[in-house]
Amino acid sequence: MLRKNIDQNWEFINGKPFMVPGYGQPGKTVHLPHDFTIETDTNPEAPGGQLTGYYGGGVGTYTKILEIPEEYEGKRVLVEFDGVYMNPTVILNGHVVARHHYGYSPFHADLTPYIKTGKKNRLAVIVNNDAQPNSRWYSGSGIYRHVDLITAPKTHIAPWGIYARASHVVNGTAFVVVETTLENHTGEDNNIWLDIQIAKDIDNSLAGTGRVKVHVPAGEKAVGQVKIAVENAELWDIDSPNLYKITAKLCSKKSVIDSEITTFGIRTISVDTKNGFMLNGRTLNLKGGCVHHDNGILGAKSFKDSEYRRMKIHKDNGFNAIRFSHNPMSRDMLDACDRLGLLVINEAFDVWTMEKNTHDYSQYFESDWQKDMESFILRDRNHPCVIMWSTGNEVPERGGLSNGNNWAAKIADFVRKLDTTRPITNSIPSFFNGLEDEDQSKFFQDLMENSKKQGGGIINLDGEFGQKIWGDYTEAYAAPLDVVGYNYLSHQYEATIKSYPNRVICSTESKPMEMFEYWSEVERLPNLIGDFTWTSFDYIGEAGLGRQDYYDDPEEAAKSNKKNHIAEYPWRLAGGADIDLCGFERPQLAYRRVLWGGEETFIATHNPKNHGKTEVLGRWAWPDCENHWSWSGYEGKPIRVDVYSAAEEVELILNGKSLGKKPSGKANHLTAKFNLTFEPGTLEAISYIKGHKVSSDILSTAGEPVGIRIVPDKEEVSSDGQSLVHAVVEVVDKEGRLVPTSNLKATAKVDGAATLEAFGTGKRQTTENYTTGKFTTYKGKLLAIVRAGYESGTSELKIGIEGLESDSIPIKLK
Repeated sequence: MLRKNIDQNWEFINGKPFMVPGYGQPGKTVHLPHDFTIETDTNPEAPGGQLTGYYGGGVGTYTKILEIPEEYEGKRVLVEFDGVYMNPTVILNGHVVARHHYGYSPFHADLTPYIKTGKKNRLAVIVNNDAQPNSRWYSGSGIYRHVDLITAPKTHIAPWGIYARASHVVNGTAFVVVETTLENHTGEDNNIWLDIQIAKDIDNSLAGTGRVKVHVPAGEKAVGQVKIAVENAELWDIDSPNLYKITAKLCSKKSVIDSEITTFGIRTISVDTKNGFMLNGRTLNLKGGCVHHDNGILGAKSFKDSEYRRMKIHKDNGFNAIRFSHNPMSRDMLDACDRLGLLVINEAFDVWTMEKNTHDYSQYFESDWQKDMESFILRDRNHPCVIMWSTGNEVPERGGLSNGNNWAAKIADFVRKLDTTRPITNSIPSFFNGLEDEDQSKFFQDLMENSKKQGGGIINLDGEFGQKIWGDYTEAYAAPLDVVGYNYLSHQYEATIKSYPNRVICSTESKPMEMFEYWSEVERLPNLIGDFTWTSFDYIGEAGLGRQDYYDDPEEAAKSNKKNHIAEYPWRLAGGADIDLCGFERPQLAYRRVLWGGEETFIATHNPKNHGKTEVLGRWAWPDCENHWSWSGYEGKPIRVDVYSAAEEVELILNGKSLGKKPSGKANHLTAKFNLTFEPGTLEAISYIKGHKVSSDILSTAGEPVGIRIVPDKEEVSSDGQSLVHAVVEVVDKEGRLVPTSNLKATAKVDGAATLEAFGTGKRQTTENYTTGKFTTYKGKLLAIVRAGYESGTSELKIGIEGLESDSIPIKLK
């Protein structure tokens, strides 16, 4: 198969095109990936409201002229879309060749019947995201992932047709089963040789070969299977993510007819109630984070560099697992997890037959679920990072409604036909929905009566009635699963182990403020294989889940507790994650590193303006605190300082004077708490075990803003139209220290062979646009993302900030 990327040079227009090609409104040239929603401004009247971050949808049309050479005559021609949101109609030369509903699954459009060789062919994709609301988070709109043109002979290797897996590993030799699906689109039966080579990805050194002859009937598919012994196999692991390359070739007596290459990794996985999750024979607790598909200030656009950066931030901070929430992600994101050694729960759906939003995928589920599930598993099953398939998240059918138990079994059975090597899971919460009318009324009546002691609100909460019925009502639904995902259900662990001792559990969602308790349970219970926080990386939509509110009047605070999950415009972000929208660390991330065994000391200073007030946190929030000592205007005022440390005790020193020691460690939830008076200067915290210093953290008060510092993650990129430079922009004082309280108007501009793809911050409430090159600094920082063009040369990123001398950096494109 000849695979050619065709991301470059598409014409885009808002709306549908005029009926006659070449007439109507002129378009603009865009290079994929592209998200036309992120280019728009937010709107308080957006149909999706806070769920979509007050962004809307719309209709857009992408058109590309394909030059199809005459030698393609007699071949099959396909277009592979990695993801289009949503409802795309694919048109070639005026003919509708494909429709697709799900906005997250990859799919193919067969152009063969209408292709004109030796001529120009007009390929158009109409994207319809106009029916709002259809999502519980920001979806973006458009062709937001890559597009490839595929050509192949009439008998060829099927797209995603290679499937490799290690059946077992003995004394360093891995026995790799390679199944290759072949398609015969001719009118005659075909007997054809299939050659398989396995090589190390790092240096292409040969690791094993196999050969088999396959009979492919006319108009049908067939599978050729070989088992290859790979000696001295280098296993894929979280600490050594070794990859291999498989090359499959279809050969006649004289030549190679077709070939395809894919990567895979050799590793073994298992789950059980005694050893938990095992990778290559050793038990691992899953240190997990849930992530949505958007790429921060890029919107929905998926680039290899942005996906890799986002995943590497997780890896560098101790995460070993990612849950794709709640849909198939991009091929680039999977490749990043493969190469970084991150384990993945690969999730298919957020809805089945019962809707969560008026226009969501539930409208198409019954007719489309099989093809969407198949395409995403076939595309992804060679990735060693994928350790579980998730069939759904918090679907209302979980208690048996709408034939839910039968659906759970049917979907799990279908997955096992495609891949027998990975456990199947599904995430189940409490019954805030999903019960028959009588029981649902009982649930909410009981919940409201107990809401005060439960912390207020109703989302993902449970009451006595819900806890009592949960296990029995969900058992038939959970029975087909290998691992049962529990969302916010730590209170069900003991009952589960007692009633269902053979069940393997994974905490597939938990809240930041409860991470200590959840992780303690992971360490204590062999049935519980890991914990995934909601969320590890901030995202657009579900705005205000992580909000913090502070009240002078405790009674007002109590009233607000009933509606603290509501976030009105201009809230945009969820706001409760460990890592903000730009990839910058929040204090809770440091706490998690300590919780997972880190020896660091971390100072978290609470905003003194909130001292003495009643704190009301959203259910996914962390208190308003920062890792800085720059609270200008609060000199002489009381301030609370928390120090995160696993050590026995922590000493706090302000301007050379000890303020005493406080206990920390597990007995104190890894936190030493101090109350003091703010005084500019230097604040130091030192951790001790048995009187010996373990680690420390030092903060110094920043001065006035005097300059700009630009820190790019790379200085040279390929001129491939896809490579990105992520440049962190900081406001600094005369000593070069970040000024974390500066909020200044900033501009970004790129000259030369590259373009400015995005510019913004992780601020949760804003009306500013990430695509205009104008934004206000937040906590002293911004992020500029520069996209390479298709020509070599030098570009310059220029940053201007009000009151400061502008600065710039060169970026080379080779």
